[in-house]
Amino acid sequence: MKLSIYYSESTDPRFNQAIEETLLKQASDNSIIAFLWQNQRSVNIGKNQNPWRVCKPKQLRSENINIVRSHTIGGAIYQDLTHTNIALIGPTHYLTQCIIEKILIDTFEPLKIDITVSGNLECLVENKKVSNTALLVSEGYLFFHTTLRVNTSLTDISKYMNSHYSSLNHQNLELSYTSINQHIRPLEHNELCHYISDSIRKTLKLDVENTIIVNNQHPDWIEFSTHFYRLKSWDWNYGQSPSFIESLEHDFSWGLVELKLNIDAGVITKVYYDAPFQYHNMMNDFSQAAIGYPFNAKSVISIVCSLLLTHSEHYDELMTLSEWLQQEIA
Repeated sequence: MKLSIYYSESTDPRFNQAIEETLLKQASDNSIIAFLWQNQRSVNIGKNQNPWRVCKPKQLRSENINIVRSHTIGGAIYQDLTHTNIALIGPTHYLTQCIIEKILIDTFEPLKIDITVSGNLECLVENKKVSNTALLVSEGYLFFHTTLRVNTSLTDISKYMNSHYSSLNHQNLELSYTSINQHIRPLEHNELCHYISDSIRKTLKLDVENTIIVNNQHPDWIEFSTHFYRLKSWDWNYGQSPSFIESLEHDFSWGLVELKLNIDAGVITKVYYDAPFQYHNMMNDFSQAAIGYPFNAKSVISIVCSLLLTHSEHYDELMTLSEWLQQEIA
């Protein structure tokens, strides 16, 4: 059995997720793969999640924070450089949940932290979670991913995540979550990676081949570029969302406008509206013109521009409508 540990120097969440996906494709019966990295500010969402529901795209866009959709099931999580990510990939006859539990416990032993590991492989300190974990078993292989909170601001989690839809319980966040650095001396990412890799090597009792992935230098791996450019696309990160209805309302100087938009696969399929009577023709044409456009700010510009000639008498109203929608929609 061969053990390979990869360390990424990049903090681009799209680059690192492309690495993770590519490594998953390299799974074999005679190898264990580990991958360690950290991401700059981003929100990672599960394969089947809706970013407009689990996080705050408007807030994220205003601060140039990326949303990145995972290739696996799992919950949404805010990440930044105060987190460390671990992925383990291997055949289920060798890489078991018991093995992973031992790796996690032994990682923290040199730090003198008394942790427990739950049945779904979450790390807890004093009954508070310091990790968010996803676990997948498919075709005889186990894929384990966990994000460790090293020195995370719970305020940032509340700022960017949607408490109503997220799995995070924001009302009791401080009762449910903690960070490693709240329980020990300050710990940096590289030092934690040393403890993690040492625990992996000792637990598996295998010789290890270490590989450093240079910052944003694309590895010469089959499918890496395909994964990377997909992960940068709006169609993947937003367009793969399940169907939903978005309700928007604004009281303009010229009257109250209410919109209800049906969104399927990130595309507007139906628009219902209510507006002052004198603007019904304008809003009716808007509701028809919007169908088929992606639900994003760029689309709003195109939709409104298409109406300026036929509704030139409402130029100012269309401009204020456009500005409002661009601010509201990611």
